[in-house]
Amino acid sequence: MHTLAALDKCTMNNCESGEIVEAANIAISNLLPTKSRSLYDIAYNRFKKWCAEKNVQIYSENVLLAYFSENAKNYKSSTLWAQYSMVKSCLIIYDNIDISKFPN
Repeated sequence: MHTLAALDKCTMNNCESGEIVEAANIAISNLLPTKSRSLYDIAYNRFKKWCAEKNVQIYSENVLLAYFSENAKNYKSSTLWAQYSMVKSCLIIYDNIDISKFPN
């Protein structure tokens, strides 16, 4: 059985066959709800655009707090919560960042 470190090293050295990588990519692409995937991507791309405008390269807790605080001026709390949920899902899937672990 491989350890996590060994798997990471193997992945970085391209030890996985193209078939495995393709299957993993398909699985990842199916993690977002099919009907609302475009809404998720819009929310995520809006966040990424904001980050680019602010020259943000690392998605820290402070970055997310600033982003959602800025958006709170224009959106109702229910819309803001939905946007947070969509960005959170996309960050996990696309960037392997779990913002639910941020305490604030």
